[in-house]
Amino acid sequence: MDDNSDDGTVDIIKSFLGDPKLIYIAQDKTYHAIGGNWNAALHHPKCGRFALQLDSDDMYSGEDTVQKFVDAFHEQNCAMVVGTYRITDFHLNTLPPGVIDHREWTPDNGRNNALRINGLGAPRGFYVPLLRQFNFPTTKYGEDYAVGLRVSREYQIGRIYDVLYNCRRWDNNSDASLDIEKVNSNNLYKDRIRTWELKARIALNKR
Repeated sequence: MDDNSDDGTVDIIKSFLGDPKLIYIAQDKTYHAIGGNWNAALHHPKCGRFALQLDSDDMYSGEDTVQKFVDAFHEQNCAMVVGTYRITDFHLNTLPPGVIDHREWTPDNGRNNALRINGLGAPRGFYVPLLRQFNFPTTKYGEDYAVGLRVSREYQIGRIYDVLYNCRRWDNNSDASLDIEKVNSNNLYKDRIRTWELKARIALNKR
């Protein structure tokens, strides 16, 4: 999915277009952000039953990561799956706090518990037919949390506690060395998402 980056990424991607496993999708120059990129990919006719996320310069931890996601969807009968990751440097050396498995929430402690935390964790996988109905908000932060809350309003989110990818930290990414203004802005957005979602669940329960 081409997000119109001007850092040379597109040229590198196009050099692999002979690989049948790679599908290149161009977009116009209007603002898409991460959520818009997701939507364009999800609605592409060649998008399969499941869509998996891999951020920035992160790496799957093994060749079986995709299979573990597919197995979890079938075994747990869920609409979304959240895995576990390890924080590393670019050479894959573990950095504190190490493994992030988000055990503060599980399928057993209730869908509403997702409203009490500041994120659902990663890596994430989605059941595409359902996501085509919901869509991601066209933002570059919190889009994954927003759609996760929407999914969990009515559907089960599965969990995988094996480390599925290595989250490689780099300067100026969305999680690293943020100033207080940016942190406050991000938290305000998530507070609003939670408020909208809470109102939607109250309305759903009344019906």
